[in-house]
Amino acid sequence: MDEYDKKILTALGTDSRLSIERLSEIVNLSPTPVRRRVRKLEKEGVIKRYTVDVDLNQCGYNQKLFVFIKLKSRDQATIADFERQVSDLKEVTSCSLVSGPHDYILTLRHKDMETYNKFLREVLSELPGVFGIETSVVIGSVKDELVSPLPSIK
Repeated sequence: MDEYDKKILTALGTDSRLSIERLSEIVNLSPTPVRRRVRKLEKEGVIKRYTVDVDLNQCGYNQKLFVFIKLKSRDQATIADFERQVSDLKEVTSCSLVSGPHDYILTLRHKDMETYNKFLREVLSELPGVFGIETSVVIGSVKDELVSPLPSIK
């Protein structure tokens, strides 16, 4: 990956709808090599997808929560079952396996605490292998993962 690829990724990280022509102006390279580079980055899996950054608050999902999950057991079957079922939950916007006192951190979006309470009781607590659940309510965001351009790529 050279400086042109890094510039392309930074530009697309800011606006994934950029045309090849506009992208070529930004990175100071003609359209044909930019198109070739973008296709190569896509083929290699560096660019995994193009997406839209939706303001979930404006869509009525005002409650953002971090949910810390502890499993009863860390055997392969329990982990596979848990991860498979969590992956299918549309309320879960991210799930990360972590070190420390918890096994997973989930990020969830809900309309309000009442809908989260119902989800907690009827869905999260029923997931396979769940031993403990702790929830932190986000009271404000300083920087969100999809909102900002890519981190500095060196």
